[in-house]
Amino acid sequence: MKQVSKVVLVLSAAVACALTACGGGATGPRVPNVNGTWSLSLTNLSGSGISCSASGTTMNLTQTGATFSGSYSGGTFTCVGGGESFSTQLGTGSVIDGAIGGNSVSFELDSPDFPLAGTISGRSMSGTCTMRVDLGEPYGVITLAGNWGAAEQ
Repeated sequence: MKQVSKVVLVLSAAVACALTACGGGATGPRVPNVNGTWSLSLTNLSGSGISCSASGTTMNLTQTGATFSGSYSGGTFTCVGGGESFSTQLGTGSVIDGAIGGNSVSFELDSPDFPLAGTISGRSMSGTCTMRVDLGEPYGVITLAGNWGAAEQ
């Protein structure tokens, strides 16, 4: 009987150590919190000879577990290409399909045509993005790739 008790004690200690090493006990690792208001910027977006950026956009995010959604509003989208420069207001839209895994984050603005993916560090997020956008004549629909960053307000 003493031998069985020792085995149970050793196994219990091993399970406790394993759960502690994973960072969260029985509920798993802690998921970063993105609830709240964030300031979003897009930089170094380029493609088809055009370079763009966006600033002044606010995201309001609501998180449930490891998923989130919300809305965005405001900001100016500016592009330079072909010897010309133009700007437009971004307006409003939806943050969809948000997911958090460890320190990784991904979401889309309005549709799968605008995915953003990156990492969370404290109360900031950053990463890379692509977007398909119709810039009208003479450019038409192009794909831009670049960087994004967001900081909690």
